[in-house]
Amino acid sequence: MKQYVGLDVSQRETSVCVVDDAGKTVFQGKAKSDPGALTELLRKRAPHAE
Repeated sequence: MKQYVGLDVSQRETSVCVVDDAGKTVFQGKAKSDPGALTELLRKRAPHAE
């Protein structure tokens, strides 16, 4: 199952949306705009991201 990630990045926070290949939202949330925090979130919430 493929997943796609959309990011809305600002200095402090990044909004994250993950959808599957059928277009269904599988995760929607926010994380700190920090590479480590975003990497951790995406590994957990979007392991099949393209």
